[in-house]
Amino acid sequence: MKELKKTVIFDFDGTLADTLEVMLAIFNRIAPEYKCKQVEFSEKEKYLGLSIPELLKEVNVSMLLLPRLALRMKNELTKELHKVSAFPGIEESLHNLKEIGYSLGVMSSNSVKNINAFLKRNSLFELFDFIHSGKNIFGKDKVISRILSKYKIPKDSVVYVGDEHRDIEAVKKINIPIISVTWGLNSKELLEKHKPNLIISQVSELCKSVKEIIPIY
Repeated sequence: MKELKKTVIFDFDGTLADTLEVMLAIFNRIAPEYKCKQVEFSEKEKYLGLSIPELLKEVNVSMLLLPRLALRMKNELTKELHKVSAFPGIEESLHNLKEIGYSLGVMSSNSVKNINAFLKRNSLFELFDFIHSGKNIFGKDKVISRILSKYKIPKDSVVYVGDEHRDIEAVKKINIPIISVTWGLNSKELLEKHKPNLIISQVSELCKSVKEIIPIY
């Protein structure tokens, strides 16, 4: 196993891949089967400002149902992955980070199969040093810790990039920095409440932000 350098770990859905519209369409299609409330896409801004517990309550998804529903949506996404695009500017930012000398990884509750297919279709697969799928939706801190241990990544040599408030909560438990992005699942206002190290609203800010937190000299 090769030794990794300064490392950027990316969340997948809502950070690299613009899956929101496709996932929302899938949810609305299968919601009646699970007696869940469908979501109007025109009202998405309201939902982006909700925490996970608030969101689940709003759409009538119980904690008991959540794992089964998440697996169903993941499987449905596999069939519709061709509809998912990378956020504009992500490809350029990833290439820039790699050229500068950073190691890149993906950590997600989505399947490795889906992530690999997306990265290959967008000519991004070769840029990543590892791809890790963690099934524990509310245990991201434990999954990240396992990644750091497996690849021998010091905590002062890594930054996590994610789009949700629960990403912030997870990294704070293990004391690593995070860059929160506003183009994903959670609003800027919700992210600010949880106090990440940095918040960025433009993909073009990504490289500068990474260099600020874990500079390569």
